[in-house]
Amino acid sequence: MNSFNQYNVEITKGKIFFVTIMIICGWLCGMCSVAYTNTMQGIALFVGVIILFIGSVIYFGSVGEATEFASRVSPEKIGVPGFEGVVSWFSMLILVTIGAAIYPHAIQRIYAAGSELNLKRSLTWMAWAPFLTSDVVFLIGIIGIKAFPGLSEADSEQLVGMMANHIATQNGFFYWAMIILFGGIIAAIVSTADSVLLTLSSVISKDIYGRYLNKDASDQKQIKVGKTIGVLVVIGLLYLAWNPPATLYRIFILKFELLIQVAPAFILGIYWKNLHAKAVFIGMLIGTIIAAYMAFNGLKPFGIASGLWGLGVNTIFAVALSFYFKQTKEEKVRLEETLTV
Repeated sequence: MNSFNQYNVEITKGKIFFVTIMIICGWLCGMCSVAYTNTMQGIALFVGVIILFIGSVIYFGSVGEATEFASRVSPEKIGVPGFEGVVSWFSMLILVTIGAAIYPHAIQRIYAAGSELNLKRSLTWMAWAPFLTSDVVFLIGIIGIKAFPGLSEADSEQLVGMMANHIATQNGFFYWAMIILFGGIIAAIVSTADSVLLTLSSVISKDIYGRYLNKDASDQKQIKVGKTIGVLVVIGLLYLAWNPPATLYRIFILKFELLIQVAPAFILGIYWKNLHAKAVFIGMLIGTIIAAYMAFNGLKPFGIASGLWGLGVNTIFAVALSFYFKQTKEEKVRLEETLTV
């Protein structure tokens, strides 16, 4: 019991330490800190995952052996899913595809690129890299069925860590390789959280404080207010880190189910000039309420993700109300100026 309590204490210290590092980097360096951590984490994750896969094959057996083991012990894991299962997977695919395309901090990184050439180069590498790393992790997960059978849904989220911990104890090479891997994972978490924190601070300072609360505030004051409120929000989110409301997978899906409600604003807004801001806001609000209600009550009609049901209603309201609300001359002029920049 004492060792378990000591483990929880060390985990808490680690959370506080990395949140502190994230806040300092975001406060002092802004997007530069994100760029540096992205570069380092990409290298560390790529190298670490490849070595983890090699170590998994050496010490736990091949993918074929793991598949054969699963067919005997848990045949449902390799069986063909039913109709609802297929629909559920496709809905999640659509959910993540749309959600990832409109990540606020991903869009922020596009605008933060030094030049169009640098942006094209980075996107060229990013186009194929996730497929390689995700495929390797998928194969590691299959091997994990044999390495640690019978895990519950919550325990299975620790599978990679359990496998890496076992491999790290084999020799010095794998020990340092796993340190590099988890260093990359930590850097990925910190850089993503840092990006979200910067985006949140920008929304608070420019879109809320500077536009509605204090229109005469200087840029420096707006930035300071945004960063201060952002830090307070992070402190509040630490409570969720200590008391997660669900599994990481469920939190991941819930994030996309709510995030995609801003999709009409981006996708329709780019191609349809008559889209009205009020219509977008009303549709987004209604879609978010529907998606949240269905998600928290476990409602998935026909196996389709609750976020997609909310998005459908959201889009209908955004389009229909855009015909009802008429754009003023000032809004049309501002739109034309924006599109010609």
